[in-house]
Amino acid sequence: MAAFTKFYQFVQDLGDGVHDLNVDTIAIYLSDSAPNVSTNKVKANVPEIATGNGYAGPINIHNAYSQTGGVGTMTGDASETITASGGSIATFRYIVLYNSSKAGGPLIAYWDYGSEVTLASGNTFTVNFDPAILTIQ
Repeated sequence: MAAFTKFYQFVQDLGDGVHDLNVDTIAIYLSDSAPNVSTNKVKANVPEIATGNGYAGPINIHNAYSQTGGVGTMTGDASETITASGGSIATFRYIVLYNSSKAGGPLIAYWDYGSEVTLASGNTFTVNFDPAILTIQ
């Protein structure tokens, strides 16, 4: 299971009203650059891998946000599958979650898969979000 880690700036951005997790478009992208939770704030701080061979860039997760009993939950697609075709997808290790609706793409969190992933043509990689993408308590 990949390790989930939130960016410190996300907590500040919530307090500043930057994110509307029920309305804004939240997306994921692939990166092979190690994120820094204390200094990275926007998408440009954690470079995305090159697109091509089946990876077309950020993937909208179709998010929705709700609160019950003081616990907020952001859900979305149960999973996203990336399939390499026509060649290998660039090596990656991190799946980065960010707000693509806001200028600069404020970062939210990332998943670290522990080692680099290489997808040769015909290989697939699935990111699972079930039961929730993130929970705020």
